[in-house]
Amino acid sequence: MKRTNHAFLWMTLLCLILAGCAARSADPPAESSSPAPVVEEGTSGPADFGSSAIVEDVSIDSGRGYAIPSTITLPASGQDWPLVVLCHGFTGNRNGDGHFPRVARELADRGIACVAPDFAGNGESALPFTDYTLSGMYDDLESVIAYMRTAYPVSSEMLGLVGHSMGGRVATLHLDERVTAVALWSPANNTGSDGFEFLSHTAEGREELLQRARTEGQVEVPSWGVTVSKTFLEEMDESDPCARLEAYDGPVLLAFAAGDSEVLSDDTVALVTRTLRSRDRSFVDMTGDFPDATHNYTALLDSGSSDAEVCRRIESATVGFLADALLTDADSH
Repeated sequence: MKRTNHAFLWMTLLCLILAGCAARSADPPAESSSPAPVVEEGTSGPADFGSSAIVEDVSIDSGRGYAIPSTITLPASGQDWPLVVLCHGFTGNRNGDGHFPRVARELADRGIACVAPDFAGNGESALPFTDYTLSGMYDDLESVIAYMRTAYPVSSEMLGLVGHSMGGRVATLHLDERVTAVALWSPANNTGSDGFEFLSHTAEGREELLQRARTEGQVEVPSWGVTVSKTFLEEMDESDPCARLEAYDGPVLLAFAAGDSEVLSDDTVALVTRTLRSRDRSFVDMTGDFPDATHNYTALLDSGSSDAEVCRRIESATVGFLADALLTDADSH
């Protein structure tokens, strides 16, 4: 009798435990305290390296008859995110030499959305390189900013720009009261035709390129493996990014690297630095922080530094700078 009673009690207890588990599993999941972002088709899902960011590859309608291939990196939750646009350099792409995905993920983890477009003739753009112009890139930035603010819960006020090399010139020429902060990595910001010194290191060579383009409508640049248009060279010749930079009143991070000497002159470094120092406000000056870096912010050979170390230095500084500028300003609004 005692053994039978014990069995009965154990069976009763087991049934009660199973019933309790079933009841708990039937409870509805708790709602998130903030809405999850809408993810369109083509998303690659959560980013790697422990980030909770959501990464998407999309095609943004330019409104001018072509698509702008872009990578969007979004915070995993929240809304009214500040927005950062990442601008690649000449013959580059939206990967930004590997820097942009990491910067975008870190910013997204802090609550900042990012978009990195391929400019005309670069990356996955279907356009020929002869469509690569300053005016075209200005319009493309306007298109991707408008798209982000329409398609996602992005702030209409907090806007940051990052530009490397020619992307730095593009970002600088986009500066106005709408831009909260800008980070410039080795910007090709010399005045006029000196701005395309990376195509020819002499004034005579640059003038020859410009005149040939005016005669033929375009000119081949064998050292870069591309053909540039008359429009590109004329717009470069007519532009003065440092005048725009001098008039800009927002926070600026500026970096130059030892390896810039292959494409940019000492005059360019001096001009941009002098322009920022002439303003009434300070800036984050990293012009002496990369004696071991190439123009693309990897380690110079025999520098004793690693690529990872150099990348981390520019990327961490940029993320911290933008987070301070965009999130602090957002809290004050």
